[in-house]
Amino acid sequence: MTKSLLLIRASARAGLRWAKEHVYSWLILGPVVLGISYFTAWRLAGDLPEWETSPPLAVAVATLFEISLIALSLSRTSGEIYHLRRPESYFDALPIPVSSHLHAALATRTLKTLVIAIAAAIARLTFGEAESLKTLDLLLLSCFVAITSLSQALAALNWIHWGHRRNSRAALAAVLVLTISATLAGFVLALVLKPAYFTPAFKLWLIVSCTVGIVLLYSLDNRLHRKWRSSDLEYAKRLQSAHRSTELITRAVRRRLSQIVAAQVARDVQLTLRAFSSAVYVVFAVAAIWTVAMAVALVTDFLPQAPPSSGWLDATWLPQVMAVKITCVLAVASLASLLPVLIAYELPHMWLERAAGTTGLDIWQAKLWYARLVAIPAPLAVCFAGAMTDTVPAFYALPLLAECLWLWWMVSSLMGALSFEMPTRPELAIIVTGTLGFAMGLLGSLLWPVGLIAYPQVMHSLTARGRHRTRYYLITEDE
Repeated sequence: MTKSLLLIRASARAGLRWAKEHVYSWLILGPVVLGISYFTAWRLAGDLPEWETSPPLAVAVATLFEISLIALSLSRTSGEIYHLRRPESYFDALPIPVSSHLHAALATRTLKTLVIAIAAAIARLTFGEAESLKTLDLLLLSCFVAITSLSQALAALNWIHWGHRRNSRAALAAVLVLTISATLAGFVLALVLKPAYFTPAFKLWLIVSCTVGIVLLYSLDNRLHRKWRSSDLEYAKRLQSAHRSTELITRAVRRRLSQIVAAQVARDVQLTLRAFSSAVYVVFAVAAIWTVAMAVALVTDFLPQAPPSSGWLDATWLPQVMAVKITCVLAVASLASLLPVLIAYELPHMWLERAAGTTGLDIWQAKLWYARLVAIPAPLAVCFAGAMTDTVPAFYALPLLAECLWLWWMVSSLMGALSFEMPTRPELAIIVTGTLGFAMGLLGSLLWPVGLIAYPQVMHSLTARGRHRTRYYLITEDE
């Protein structure tokens, strides 16, 4: 236990050093962004009509939210357990018990998951039930934090082990256990947000079930960590082996780009194909969810029926066509949001670019083309899904594809041009660039002539700014 506390103290000191270097981020910028988001959501909740969900739907949404938390934290949790690219990696050479590394990682996970629990409590008091939180509610939130942290550790251990050993039995068992734990956490979160849906007796049984689940999850995490750490440690430092070739992509981009830019784009695409971060899975899953939701909305009565006869110009504003275009914008923005994560991943190795004499314009162009390439599946998949529903006018299929390709180019270019605005803060960069990209895409969906006029002017300014921002960061490594 003493050595576990020493590891926790070392992680806490590293966090304090980061806080001293980024006072503006957590003291001013973070509260401003959170405050604006909170008051915006509060105002929208007051203006929108009341929508009562059924208990099964509330549990299903909460379970999906829990699964997304586990998926989003795969890379970070792996780094905390195996100390990937972290100062704590020196502890692997010291005679420290294996369980101490796991305890330190769980302490970090618990602290980060506690923020989600606090947000859930605020959402309950602001948008949900008017009654205050009781002792059972606080106990349930503690169970949610423990289950989520342990589930994230279990998912990270199996993610690394699967990439190393391809053990199907262990992977299937992990998926089953994580499904049960995510469902249990979903019940807890739904009960905290909507206590009127459940009886007091159910709360007690849920607390007992959570206690048993926490003990079993910890035992399983500790056992697997002891068993796999020594064999998976070296692989975890590499994350993934190089088994996917980008030769075809390199040949394609070299025809359009310079050799330096093409090499960087090929490297970035190769990292994406190797799943350098769990965010790769998440962004593609989110884009797929947008596409499926659009298809469901088109085949049901969710949208108003299109008139029997529409002209070429009128068809661009049909509800079905607008649904396809807006979904395309959302999917493109989701996929292009991978760029800030990639930049944060490459920042520790940016000195290689500086030593090789790479200019800021080369790096900026490489990130711009990466955003375009990683988002290109979105317009094709969305248009194909919309056409398969047989609700979009057949005569407007090709113009719709052209509009979606234009939206892809506009949104991905805008988000790629802003790649080095906040390179050390990927979470905030995703929010800012995603919001701006969606706003530009929505404007282009409604009034595409305006987008055609505004795009050249905006990109001309962003090109000059992006080149200077990238060169400044490359030289000073500071924002």
